[in-house]
Amino acid sequence: MRSAMVAGVVLGAMTAVAPAAFAQAKGTVALKRASFTVADAVAYKTDSGIEVALLSTKFDRLGAAKDRKIDSFDIMRMSNVTAATLRIGADGSFNCIDFKSDGGGGSSCNSDFTEALKLTARTADRVAGTFKLNAGGEKADVTFDLKVESVATPAGTALPADGGEPGRAVMAHFAAIEKGDFKALMATAPPEQRKMMQEAEKSGEAKEMFGMLRAMSPRKVKVTGGTVDGDSALVDYEGVEGGKSVKGTADMVRMGGVWYLTGTSNR
Repeated sequence: MRSAMVAGVVLGAMTAVAPAAFAQAKGTVALKRASFTVADAVAYKTDSGIEVALLSTKFDRLGAAKDRKIDSFDIMRMSNVTAATLRIGADGSFNCIDFKSDGGGGSSCNSDFTEALKLTARTADRVAGTFKLNAGGEKADVTFDLKVESVATPAGTALPADGGEPGRAVMAHFAAIEKGDFKALMATAPPEQRKMMQEAEKSGEAKEMFGMLRAMSPRKVKVTGGTVDGDSALVDYEGVEGGKSVKGTADMVRMGGVWYLTGTSNR
C-alpha cells in the first residue's frame, strides 16, 4: 500500500536517484488517446512480462525511490504527463497499450499494435526495439533501448540502523500519533504544514484530521535505517497496521538544522 499523508497533505519525495544505464527513447506518438513527443521512457518487470512506458516528460525517479521499486504505480501517480505504456508478455506477445493523460487513463488492445512492435533485444535486464504504427488514423514512430528495472535505489549515504537524527524525528512523529498528542505532532511537521495544522486546530477540524491520520498510521514503529543526501533523507521503518506487519519509508527534510517529516509511504 502506498500513502503520503501528514495531516491530510500529500507530498512528494525529496531524494535524488541516479538514472538507469543506457536508458534512451525517442520519437512521436499520435494515438487517439495519447499524442506527444517522447521525452523519456522506463521499462520494468511485471508478473506477466515487462512494460515499456513512453512519457511526455522526465520519469519521476524521486517518487519511485520512496518504496524502492519501479512499477506501473509510478506512472499512474505522475502528474502533468501523457504516457503510452506497451504491455509486453514474457513470450514477446503484445497487443495492448495503457494510456494516461490529463483527460484520464485506460487501455486499448488492437491487433495492429502487434505488427507495429519489433524487438531487437529482450533479455532479463534489457529491452530494445521500435514501435512504428500507421493504421486506423493512429501513428507512432518510436525507438527505444532501455534497462529493465525493478528497483529504485536512492542516492546518498546510508544512515545507521537507528536512522540517526532523521530517525529520531521519525520516531517523534509516530510517538505523537501513538499518544494522541496533536501539539507534539505539529512539532514534527515543517513550518508550512504546521501552519495548516494550526489553522485546522482553530477551525475545529484538527480532531477529525488527527483521527484520520491515526487510522492510516502504523503503531509500534521501529526505524531500520535509510539514506541521507544533504538536507533530504529517506528513513526506513517497520511497524504494525491492522494487526499486520508493515514496512515503509518516511520522507525527511532538514530546515534550519532541524529534521522534519514531510510524508510516508507504506509498502
